[in-house]
Amino acid sequence: MQRHVMSSKDSKIFINKIKEKYNVDISNAKLEVGKEKKEIWYYVNDILAFFDDLIPTLCAIIRLKINLPYVIIDEGAVKAVSKGADLFAPGIVEYNCECKENEIVLAKTKTNLPVAVLRVLMPKEKALVEKKGKFALNLHHIGDKIWEMCNG
Repeated sequence: MQRHVMSSKDSKIFINKIKEKYNVDISNAKLEVGKEKKEIWYYVNDILAFFDDLIPTLCAIIRLKINLPYVIIDEGAVKAVSKGADLFAPGIVEYNCECKENEIVLAKTKTNLPVAVLRVLMPKEKALVEKKGKFALNLHHIGDKIWEMCNG
């Protein structure tokens, strides 16, 4: 995959979107974009930082200190989610998010380690009441292709 430096016009738009979405200032960063088939990767200072629709990678969350809403998950869920499984409501120990449908949230261990980036499928209210069913889609997790690209 080839990476290109973003044009100044694209950089401005990108910087503003990231500031607005995640409250992170990357205005002095080296910004690059890479495309592969239908996938788009965004690099900030050589860190694979965002993919697809500006979803942050675990690398970016850790290194750029991006604060995402999150859920704390139990050990069983940690094992499953770090292998790519989606997150089910019973695995959630604590909610630190509004957790609305389609919201991007982080799954963390009880010791606060980020494990996966998820897209909420079931609103928190429903998950709290029903305590069953698929809560979120696993978009990126420790050990996946994005993680490898990030830490390779």
